[in-house]
Amino acid sequence: MLEMAEDPNCEFVYEPKYVVDYCRFGEKLKHFEAGNWQLNQFDEEGNPDPRIILEPFEIWIESAIHGFRVRLNGTRLVKTALELIPRKSAKSLRATRAALFDLCCSGGMAPEIPIAAFSSKQADDTLYGDIVKMLNNDEELKEEFKIRVTQEEVTCNGGRIFKLTQHGDRIDGLNPSLALFEEGHAGAALVYKVVDSAFGARPNALRRMITTAGHHSEGPAFDLLSQAQMILEGKVEDFTFFAAIYTLDREDYTNPETNAIDWDRLLTDESLIAKANPMYGVGLDPSVIKAAVNEAHRLRPDKRGEVARTRFNIWTGAGMTLIDSASWGACKRPLALSDFFGMKCWIGVDLAQVLDMCAIALLFELPAGQLVAFAHFFLPEESPTAQNPDLVDHLAHWQEQGFLTLTPGPLADHDRVRADVEAYCDVFDVQVIACDPAQAHNTVKYLWDGNKPVMVYPNNAKTMTAPTDDILGRVAVQTIWHDGNPVLAWNAQNVHGERKANGSILPRKEKENSARKIDGFVALCFANGCRMQPGEAKPAVEVTSASTDPYLKRGIIGFDQMGIGDGNV
Repeated sequence: MLEMAEDPNCEFVYEPKYVVDYCRFGEKLKHFEAGNWQLNQFDEEGNPDPRIILEPFEIWIESAIHGFRVRLNGTRLVKTALELIPRKSAKSLRATRAALFDLCCSGGMAPEIPIAAFSSKQADDTLYGDIVKMLNNDEELKEEFKIRVTQEEVTCNGGRIFKLTQHGDRIDGLNPSLALFEEGHAGAALVYKVVDSAFGARPNALRRMITTAGHHSEGPAFDLLSQAQMILEGKVEDFTFFAAIYTLDREDYTNPETNAIDWDRLLTDESLIAKANPMYGVGLDPSVIKAAVNEAHRLRPDKRGEVARTRFNIWTGAGMTLIDSASWGACKRPLALSDFFGMKCWIGVDLAQVLDMCAIALLFELPAGQLVAFAHFFLPEESPTAQNPDLVDHLAHWQEQGFLTLTPGPLADHDRVRADVEAYCDVFDVQVIACDPAQAHNTVKYLWDGNKPVMVYPNNAKTMTAPTDDILGRVAVQTIWHDGNPVLAWNAQNVHGERKANGSILPRKEKENSARKIDGFVALCFANGCRMQPGEAKPAVEVTSASTDPYLKRGIIGFDQMGIGDGNV
C-alpha cells in the first residue's frame, strides 16, 4: 500500500504527519494505574514520569490506521480496524487514546464516540471506566480541552464519548465519528449491527475493535476475524479494512494427525509465548506468564482452554472441539445458493425433539472436487434455547440475516422443515434426503409418500466416522466451502468428540444439555455420509414399516373404537 500510495493516480495517499500528531498526543497522556510497566521512567529532574510511551508495534498499528488518507479529501482511508491481541497488551490504553484524540483533536464537528457494550456495567468495567479514570487523574488535560466528565458521558466542545448498550436509549439517531468495541468477543451483536448501520454520514468515521480471542464463534469479533482472514489471504481486496492479529500459526500447536491442540507442545515451547505476545517482556512479566502456562500444563489441565485463549489468543472453547473456528472461517467464499440451481445435491436433515433446533444442510460437489455446504435452521421461539439470555441477541441477528427461522410456539415445526426440503427438491437434483431416524418418522413418511428420495442415516460411530473425518480434513486444506452462515459456523465450532482406540469418532456436544447446538454439523455429516457411503443409509420404507409409532400404523383411535360408555373402559 505504501508503494501504491506513491502513484498520483491511486485513490489513497500516505501522510506521516497524521501519525505524528496522533502519537504526540498519545505520549502526552498519563498512566492512571500504579504499578504500570512504564512507571519506572523518570524526567530530567529525576522525578517519576507517568507519561505514556508508545511501543513500536503500537506505532505501527496507528500508522496503518491514521497514515493512509483518501487522496481526494484527506480523510482516513481505514473505516474498520480490528486488533486481535492477547490479554494485558495495553488494549484499554490504546482504545482510551483513540477516544480522547478523536474527541479533542480530530478537527471534526461535534464528534460522537460511542463505547459499545452489552450492558452499562460492562462499559463501566472496561473502556468507559478507564477513560474516566484517565481524565480524573489528569486535571491538566481536562483544563486544556475543557473536558467535562460524568458517569454517563464525557463532553468537549460539543462532542461526546458515551456508553451505547442494547438496553440503552441512545440507539436512535446515532451518527458516530469513532465507535469503539473493547473485548468485542463478548460484545452484543445487535449493538454492533446498530453502530454498523449508522456509519456513512461522516466521511472520517472509524469502527475500531480491540479484543482478545473468545470462547465461541458467535458475535461480531469472530465475524470480523473471518473477514480479515479473507482479506489477508488475498481472497478479497478491501483497503479500508485494517487488521492486526497476534496469535500462533495453527501448525505451531496442533497435532497434524488429529487436527487437535497438542497441549504438551503449546505449553512447553517458550518461544510460542513471545511469538503471540507483542508486550512480552514489556507489559507482560515473563516469569509470571511462564508460571501461569506451567500451572495449566502440569497442575491445572482445566485451565488449558483459558490459557490458550488469553495468553496465545487461540479462538477455542474448552480446547477439545474438533474444528478450529479460524480454520472454518477460512473456508468462507462469496457463494449464493441460487448459483447451484439444477446441480446434484445431498441433503441432511437433523430434526429436533419437541423443544429444540432443527437443521437442513445442503451439500454440493464441484467438478474440481471441492464440496460446498449451505444450511438453514429452525427454532421454536418459545423454546428454552430461544429464551437463553446468552443467545437471544445472536438468534435475533441470525434471523434477520435469513439463516434462522424462529417458528411460533414452544414446539419444533417439523412441517415447516419438510416444506423447505420439498422446495429444495424442486430446484436441485437431489440425490438423497438423509434423516436422523430418532425423530423423523412422520417427516420420512410424508417425504416417502411424496416420491422424494428420502433415506434414514443412523447416527452412530460406525456411520459417522468417515463423513466427519472427511469434513475435518477438508476444513484443514480448505476444500469444503461455505457462504459464511454464522449459525453453521457456531454449530461447527461447538462440535466435540474423542477418537476411540479403533479410530472411530462421533460428533457430540460439550455436555448433554448444553445450549451450544451442533445440529447443522450433524446434518452436514448425514449428507456427506450418503455421498461417500450410500450403503450405510437405510431405505425409508424399511423404517416406516418397522416403526413402533402407532399413529403411522393405525391412525388415531376414537372414543367409539375404545368402547367408552359401553362398560368396557
